[in-house]
Amino acid sequence: MTRRMVLYEIGKVLLILVELACAALAGYGAFRVLWYAVQYVLSGIGTETLNEIADGLPEKVAFAGKYLRLLIPELTGKELLARMLRYAVYFVVGVSVLMLARLLLRRLERGFKQRYMPEVLEQTFSDLSYDAKRRSAAEETLCDVGLLGRVERYYTANRLEGLYRDCWVASQEIICGGVYADDYTSHKVKVRGQWMTVRLNVDFDGTVILEGRDTANRFTHRGLSKTMVELQPDHEELAQQFRCFADSPEDFRNLLTVEMAEKLLSMLDRYPDLCVIFRRGCVHFLIHRRSFNRRWEPFCPFCFPQLRREAHRLYGPLMDFTDMLLE
Repeated sequence: MTRRMVLYEIGKVLLILVELACAALAGYGAFRVLWYAVQYVLSGIGTETLNEIADGLPEKVAFAGKYLRLLIPELTGKELLARMLRYAVYFVVGVSVLMLARLLLRRLERGFKQRYMPEVLEQTFSDLSYDAKRRSAAEETLCDVGLLGRVERYYTANRLEGLYRDCWVASQEIICGGVYADDYTSHKVKVRGQWMTVRLNVDFDGTVILEGRDTANRFTHRGLSKTMVELQPDHEELAQQFRCFADSPEDFRNLLTVEMAEKLLSMLDRYPDLCVIFRRGCVHFLIHRRSFNRRWEPFCPFCFPQLRREAHRLYGPLMDFTDMLLE
């Protein structure tokens, strides 16, 4: 960690402390609200009745009488409601500030990467620029195709974007999913891993989806049958490895040639859990990885080794797939 990063690290530590304090405040407020709510309910029974119940318990459960006496209210009903309102305010304030602190922590993380990631890329690869801004939902392929809804996707700030071998390329880590009803073949649709895009210098309008038969990612469902058809490729090994969907058989034959099929199969040794989408001049690759966790990522230190690991993690597979397409 350099001196320039100290301010970012101090800001992160302060925000994490604020989050912990707010979580404690919200938890304390919720506990107190529940405590006084129970006392308010018991106040309707009456103190004398509660003492009689505690004294009349059998010997085997006599210990419960001690706890029951602790719940006997010493305040009036109005005082109990006032206490409940006060601690409800504590809970709301704690949750609100906690959400704000999490948002600020994410912004701090993106700002840190926007400032220092270009330097890391220039020293390591020299051919890639960086953009940490999230794409709008209208530009997200999984949403455009109808595989996932906008509220179901989550893209991290971990994103590399630039030019490689005269092709626009991008890579980011992704986690999203949803739970569905009768319109889907599977009740759970989940997508997790590294999402990569290579924009080829060839225009095509058709959409072709290859979903690995043994993949941990699942996003095909009956909704695709309204606009796409499932096809059986002539390539026997490809048919064993992938389920194939396309807008039309013509698009499928034009995009998924024998040469392309051989290239994709050659990548399965290094990336066995693979899904591919051809759409609007771009080829998207999804490999299932557990390389990040959005809950614990903010606790990683702000330092150059962290950025280098992220750059290698996102850029290495992206370079492999781009080279494969351009061979």
